[in-house]
Amino acid sequence: MLVSVVIPVFKVCDYLPKLLETVTSQTYRELEIILVDDGSPDRSGEICDEYALKDTRIRVIHKTNSGVADARNTGIDASTGDYIALVDGDDYLAPDYIEYLLHLCTDNDADISCCAWTMDFGDRFKKCSFRKREPGVYRGNNEAMRALMTTRLMSSSVWCKMFKRDLFDDVRFPTGSKHYEDDATIYRLAAKADTVTIGGESKYFYVLREGSFIHHNFSENNLLIIKVMEERCAFIETNYPELKTYARSDILMVVNHCVIKMSDEKLYHHPYIDSFKDYYKRYERDFLHGISYLPAKMFSIAAYINIPLAMRLYRLTGKHDRLN
Repeated sequence: MLVSVVIPVFKVCDYLPKLLETVTSQTYRELEIILVDDGSPDRSGEICDEYALKDTRIRVIHKTNSGVADARNTGIDASTGDYIALVDGDDYLAPDYIEYLLHLCTDNDADISCCAWTMDFGDRFKKCSFRKREPGVYRGNNEAMRALMTTRLMSSSVWCKMFKRDLFDDVRFPTGSKHYEDDATIYRLAAKADTVTIGGESKYFYVLREGSFIHHNFSENNLLIIKVMEERCAFIETNYPELKTYARSDILMVVNHCVIKMSDEKLYHHPYIDSFKDYYKRYERDFLHGISYLPAKMFSIAAYINIPLAMRLYRLTGKHDRLN
């Protein structure tokens, strides 16, 4: 059974060799490894070619730069595997990552399998946290979508997952935006799935590096995720109305993240604060009935009352990881 590993590559020459070593040494050997060099200005493209000479399973596609979404789409279009795994070019894998996810799919006849992940901060590691009941099998399309909406392990990222190829028959990543392609795509894949299986073992290493979007200062790009979540919410309310509370809660979750990013920079009088007030008025009740952790709910209540006050309290009381 062939698994296609699709890897978009752009300005990751310092990280790419480690990733490719972990991909080519996977315990499951029946792979096609598609490296999409998205016009990278550093040595990333050369490194791809060097590894292709050493491993016949590697295929390299060189293209002009057009963003990670288009690079992924290019790789998917070129793939021929029964299953597809999408990996970021600066991360790396446990030796049995593919084998673990593939067994989760085949043993449970699942369309999507997921595993836990570990954050690599360079000087320390942190395994993702999840709720005890999250690992398991979610059968039926509604339950597959529920897994996405209510479990931390499913997440909105396409890494740490494996997909049956036919899920991508009419689904591609949206081009034109350089951020939040995963969030705009994963729910459309889940909507086509009959079964999702979630494993609790950590098999993917997500590298937090300087220059990644998560480290950028607050900008209008951060607001794009709100639009994505609003679009997802409209889709959920139409097709899965029993899950609308979670979809609405997620809108306020990302608004919280925007406010927190502003708080980190002490932007207590930012002009977007007034527009954020409307979101708290509309979705606060859903957020409190959602699945967020207590620190997130306390922050949201404070922001509902007064956003600048919540920002200052957040800085005074210490920053929390679990505001989602």
